[in-house]
Amino acid sequence: MSEAKNQPVIHETAPEDRIPILQKFAYSMGSMANDSQAAWIGQMVAILILGLGINPALVGLIGFVPRVFDGILDPIIGFSSDNTRTKFGRRKPFIFWGAISAGICYMIMFQLYPENSNTFNGWYFLILQVIFFGAFTCFSIPWLALGYELTPDYHERTALQGWSRIMAQIPWLISPWCWAILYNKNWFPNPETGDADPVLGARKVSIIIGLIIIFGGILPAIFNKEHFANLPKPKKITGNFIKNIKAYNKTFLTKLFAICSVLALFFSFYINKTDFPWFSLPIRIIAILVGGVVFSGVFLLLYANPVLKKLFDNIALTFKIKLFVKICSVTFLIFNGFMLSSTFILWVIFFHVFKNAPDTGLAYSAGGKLLGVYGTFSAICTALIIPKIVSLSKKLGKRNAFYITIPLSIIGYSMKWIAYQQVHPANSELWQMLSGTGFINFVKVCGFIAKSHYLLLACAPFIVFGLGSIFTILLSMLADICDVDELETGERREGMFSAVYWWMVKMGLAFAGLLGGAMLAWTGFEQGKGISQSLDSLFWMRIFDVSIPIVASIIAIFIIITIKFTEQDAHDVRAKLEARRGKA
Repeated sequence: MSEAKNQPVIHETAPEDRIPILQKFAYSMGSMANDSQAAWIGQMVAILILGLGINPALVGLIGFVPRVFDGILDPIIGFSSDNTRTKFGRRKPFIFWGAISAGICYMIMFQLYPENSNTFNGWYFLILQVIFFGAFTCFSIPWLALGYELTPDYHERTALQGWSRIMAQIPWLISPWCWAILYNKNWFPNPETGDADPVLGARKVSIIIGLIIIFGGILPAIFNKEHFANLPKPKKITGNFIKNIKAYNKTFLTKLFAICSVLALFFSFYINKTDFPWFSLPIRIIAILVGGVVFSGVFLLLYANPVLKKLFDNIALTFKIKLFVKICSVTFLIFNGFMLSSTFILWVIFFHVFKNAPDTGLAYSAGGKLLGVYGTFSAICTALIIPKIVSLSKKLGKRNAFYITIPLSIIGYSMKWIAYQQVHPANSELWQMLSGTGFINFVKVCGFIAKSHYLLLACAPFIVFGLGSIFTILLSMLADICDVDELETGERREGMFSAVYWWMVKMGLAFAGLLGGAMLAWTGFEQGKGISQSLDSLFWMRIFDVSIPIVASIIAIFIIITIKFTEQDAHDVRAKLEARRGKA
């Protein structure tokens, strides 16, 4: 590929390469469906603890198991949609039926009742959540892959992802108020006590979200056109199980054992958080070695199956494209830096900003409203800056646009250090306002909090540039990578690239959750202390909140510097493909 230049050659989008507005809107409605579940499910799962009294450790397991299943299913669905041939296309059947199934599962999943036992509610939610994630993956991975083939144009791909990201902000405008909604006794009163019934609220809100998933999810299947729907039928996968086992060599086995040992180490650290007397260092080492052997053995048996071997080989092929690996690395760093920061902003607001509250309950009440205001304002800012990101990408090139967006986000994160001001003394009028009721009082409280914490809100327009750019520009670059892959392999594998990319994102979420919890414990945080946390603990919470995303963003910039794929390169790849197979 040619060297990247500071002033890229800009090619004008041909009329036939432009995606009609109706098609962009239909595809973007899929983004609203996709982000509706992401924005709400994480918060609504807490109803198991706060509304039904299920043990938090069990709730953690209930959340972990479906995510593992989801991660395993991603490449399977991506591979399947790449190799499916129907009269409706490769992606549309998955998208249509996946959206309907996922929406119905979301509605049913939260039909929980306190009169049922915790055991019943726990198993009910676990099973339905596994089914939900399976159905949702059948929608989301093919839908993402569909976006990479809607246009072959370098800039129109970015414009499409811009539309998609703007539509995705709609759920995030409302979701920060999840608990204010569920705990509203005017909307969801307990028929016996008259108090707010969040379990009842979850049952009704889940129906609305499920309908949004269905409606938004099926529109791409109905209105969008697949440009590679009529590809030749894939060759039949053949092979011999025994011969595949005999073909393994020592180098392959050594690499596999090393990778599986690292996985065993991860699970050992994740599962065995408590220090059992019998779980000494020698036993830990033996457990990791045994785990490496077990994981390796399971993989070898799976890899010997011809169909699964083809699946694993497809996954490996994606990582042979260096540009794809760099895009995954940049996403992993920026997204997880943001997620780790989000872990700490919650505690900093509760226990530092509102440290002078009369009691912990009022700190939670005020902090929840500040988080709501901040979350909604961030979503508005994201929707407003996406067009600017698209414009920067066209004028400067996709890579060079990051040299503006990421430094702006670093400025935003840095500003948070001075934005976390304890502006409310113990006698603040806020505490009296919080005891009031009614919508008018709620609006007044939120307005008071927003006015008092304008410095924190001022950080949001800067911070969202980083996250907004990776899910606009990098997803556009994934479409370019699919062209590069077709040039090298002769296959269209948008589904596999979507699956592996989002698998990295999901594993990053699990990593962020694990690391965030460990770092919070390291600060000396004690849940029982409430707003009486030590000054050292509060100091380190703020340090982690500000520094982690900055360090991650700086590392990401150094990776971006090494990206040499330009607009001219993308056009050269397209020209070679069209010369070989004609226009799509």
